[in-house]
Amino acid sequence: MSKTLHWGIIGCGNVVENKSGPAIMQAGGSRIVAVMRRDVAKARPFASAHGIAVCSDNAAEIIGHPEVDIIYVATPPSSHKKYVLAAAQAGKHVLVEKPMGLSAAEDREMIAACERAGLELFVAYYRRFHPHVLKMKELIAADRLGRPVMAQIDFAMPPIPGYDWGWRVHPEQSGGGLFVDMVTHRIDLMVCLLGEPQDVHGLGATFDPASRVEDGATLAVQFAGGTLCSICGDFASGRRADRFVIAGTKGIIDAERLDSHAFSLRAGEAVEEFKFNPYPAPHLGLIRHIERVLDGGEANASSGAEGFFTDLILDEGLRRQTR
Repeated sequence: MSKTLHWGIIGCGNVVENKSGPAIMQAGGSRIVAVMRRDVAKARPFASAHGIAVCSDNAAEIIGHPEVDIIYVATPPSSHKKYVLAAAQAGKHVLVEKPMGLSAAEDREMIAACERAGLELFVAYYRRFHPHVLKMKELIAADRLGRPVMAQIDFAMPPIPGYDWGWRVHPEQSGGGLFVDMVTHRIDLMVCLLGEPQDVHGLGATFDPASRVEDGATLAVQFAGGTLCSICGDFASGRRADRFVIAGTKGIIDAERLDSHAFSLRAGEAVEEFKFNPYPAPHLGLIRHIERVLDGGEANASSGAEGFFTDLILDEGLRRQTR
């Protein structure tokens, strides 16, 4: 970057401490200048360890800080809209955590506010910028798959007895359960690789009488080019899976475990294997992309308009608009 990008963070919790914070500090053109957490004492060790001058329990102080160029909203989804709108009013670019809002209707408000102010709105779907996903995108663009016709997401994680998932399983804060929190990353990648959703149908089920959210869901999505995609999220059966497949008329991309940073391309009898090293911090590719966008080097490839499509799929597939 031609100048250092100064970040203000709202919601300085585990994600910031372990994932996005290290990425911002390693990106090369960024610096964290202010952080906020409601329990400010929990944020002070992070601020102190990294020389962050401002540590507050007041979001307005972070948003209004004169040195801050971009606000990172890393709170639960129930407060995303409030902080994004406040940042837009203050003339600050925004990175908002995923899922973008509690509904696609909230997303529209955030998108409109940033557009009116002439600001960039990014959504923290960081897997878009992982090398193996970029390679998938390259292969599709090069017609190695032919026309994509079928796709599959199968994500499963056994229940953890007694584990407290906190706000993630309180729908008024999260917009859903673990499906919304985890499977959204995979849904976003299908949006990234296949385009805008055209039709969505879904079923969700709750197997734990104490649960207020779905323990499993199956969605069927048709994307703009006609590709049909089945999406399974299973948090009840005890099995494990992270399968990600796109099958075309010429070849098949098959990641047996998406987060292994590896996949195969099968075309008839021929099989090519691709394996990549992960970033030292998961958000590193995203943060470097944001730096380039705000430096005028490239267009926003993880925009609010893109994040909207994933929330639209959740709304229609999980019938969230009835909640």
